Amino acid sequence: MFELLLHELRRKAIHLAGSLIPAVYYFIDRETAVVLLSVINAVLLLVEWLRLKGKLSLPGILLRPHEKKQVAAYIYFQLAALLAIFIFDKTIAITALFMLAFGDTASGIAGAVMKGGNVRHNSGKWIKPFPIMAVMFAACIIVGIIVSNIPLAPDMKNLPPAVYIAGALGAAIGDAVNLRFFGKTVDDNLLIPLMAGIFMVIGNLA
Repeated sequence: MFELLLHELRRKAIHLAGSLIPAVYYFIDRETAVVLLSVINAVLLLVEWLRLKGKLSLPGILLRPHEKKQVAAYIYFQLAALLAIFIFDKTIAITALFMLAFGDTASGIAGAVMKGGNVRHNSGKWIKPFPIMAVMFAACIIVGIIVSNIPLAPDMKNLPPAVYIAGALGAAIGDAVNLRFFGKTVDDNLLIPLMAGIFMVIGNLA
């Protein structure tokens, strides 16, 4: 278990670097962010294509065992960032992406010390245990509290508690449920920010 936890901590340290995306987005406008992320996504897709073709290798710490012959999580992370920024308003996109970076990190660490944390690559389970969901939800609530209390950029809006609580619920569901589409598992790096954003939009309408 200790070895698994150590490996998860190393991976999540890299995962946390993804929080730079919403942090940078705070200072720039949507159009600039979309252009920059489109370029980054294009470069990473080329790198991933070369890796899967065996023409390029990446450090093992970046990949889980099942990703050696499949699209890696960082591709879904970057794609989710682009989609979130394109679809949602700035405050919701930033909050959703921080929920991905920090909530998924907390969930991953909890899953490394509890049984049943990996449902997407365990065909016998479709949802994570409640304690892991609770850790994810709590981490996302903390994210919402922090974002709602930082000074707003000119193109940002206030984030009421009901909205970020709804977002935390959406993120927890996106992390916990093994959603399959045409027989393929949907990566949680894609689901978490999109579910969080959708739930926040709904919460904002209430």
